[in-house]
Amino acid sequence: MLRHAPVHGCHTSCRGASRLDKCDSKLEIAVSGMGNGVNELKPWQSRLQWPLLLCVFLFGVTGMTMKGGANIFLFLMTLFSLPLLKDARGDRWTWALFIVLSASLLVTVLQLAAGMSFVGHKALDAPTRFFLAALCLFALKRLPARRLATACWGVWLGALGVMVWGYVSTHVAVYAYGLDVTRGWNQFSNPIPFGVFSVMLGFLSLSLPIVGWTDLSRKLQWLLCIGGLLAGLLAGYYSGSRAPFLIVPPLLIVMMLGVTRWRIGRIFVMLAVILAATASSVMITPNKLHSRIDEGLNDLRVYKQNQNTSMGLRLEMWRVARDIIADHPLTGVGKQGYYDEVNARIKQGKAPVIINAAPHPHGELLNFGVEMGLPGLILGLLIFAVPAALFFPLLRADDALLRFAATGGSIVVVGQFVAGLMDTYFWIVSQTAFYGTFVVVFAAIILARRQELAGR
Repeated sequence: MLRHAPVHGCHTSCRGASRLDKCDSKLEIAVSGMGNGVNELKPWQSRLQWPLLLCVFLFGVTGMTMKGGANIFLFLMTLFSLPLLKDARGDRWTWALFIVLSASLLVTVLQLAAGMSFVGHKALDAPTRFFLAALCLFALKRLPARRLATACWGVWLGALGVMVWGYVSTHVAVYAYGLDVTRGWNQFSNPIPFGVFSVMLGFLSLSLPIVGWTDLSRKLQWLLCIGGLLAGLLAGYYSGSRAPFLIVPPLLIVMMLGVTRWRIGRIFVMLAVILAATASSVMITPNKLHSRIDEGLNDLRVYKQNQNTSMGLRLEMWRVARDIIADHPLTGVGKQGYYDEVNARIKQGKAPVIINAAPHPHGELLNFGVEMGLPGLILGLLIFAVPAALFFPLLRADDALLRFAATGGSIVVVGQFVAGLMDTYFWIVSQTAFYGTFVVVFAAIILARRQELAGR
């Protein structure tokens, strides 16, 4: 049974997909969250909620569509959050998320202070975004959950924006990715992260809360949500990358867990049917994704004879990264030290020349290990595991706002983790800001909503 999340949060279930979230009006509750004593804002503070909400909305719109958009609106979000930090209280989840998101910045500062040879001040850029996002959590959790959830509709415009970028960059030569007009991008992220974040924006659009009160308005918003999903998937297709579609199966599971009451067995049956139908349509017709899958499979077949392929290079980078971690298990080689360490190893004959230009090992956890040793591997796992521990148990919550935030947060965590198995994202500021900010926004909705429900 479908149960898309309406913003008013209903505690009963509905019967049949045709009556989506049409629940007993007597049980519909719209809690503003401003009078529970814990999150109550002073009059001068309450005026800051609107620019904060606008920043959340515009972050969703511009994060992957405008160069500098993620940084601009994260910085503004931080600026408007500072006055709300006065009297802000943190529970165990607030502090857990703050610590795990801030730890990489602390480690980088310590590496700089210790004079690690490969670590420069520029290495502070990306982890600083995690810290700023974590700081905003203390302020965002004081806002009404319903309004914060509604501000997430910015991702729908973001999904449309990346679709436009995907089309323009593959059909107008001046916007092409270098000389390759077959790979869609947004002029500041290369095609792989562009495709991955586009697909995530599409799934986030599908999970958005329904704000209408009539059947017609809800159906129209459902159509908009589906349109957002299709826009994100189309942008992922334009990217010409395999990674965006690697994250689709786990995100489908997250969506079915969050918006249906189906049992796990039925979810996996539906997933198998969807994937089989999709794979059949992709593989029996000539298209960009079919070609890229064939290329990847061929890369693996010829790996022993030729490592200078897309997948072959990855396997070599992973092997060298493993060796670096084994040689520097306690400290790693420092933030953004992979490039220099690899080139030093090439001169020593310990690494192949073909990976000399790579700035990272094309694996998120491996990169944490290379930069910070085994403690870095643990930190990398915690950056995904701690938010997951907050989001996953609430995927089937009775309260619609909790369920929406858990679904959105799980989409970000699962999508980023799976994509990170094949590439590194947290070395670019916009990509670090995307993950950190959305984890914090969805966590804030959950924490605020719990306070509202506790204060009834």
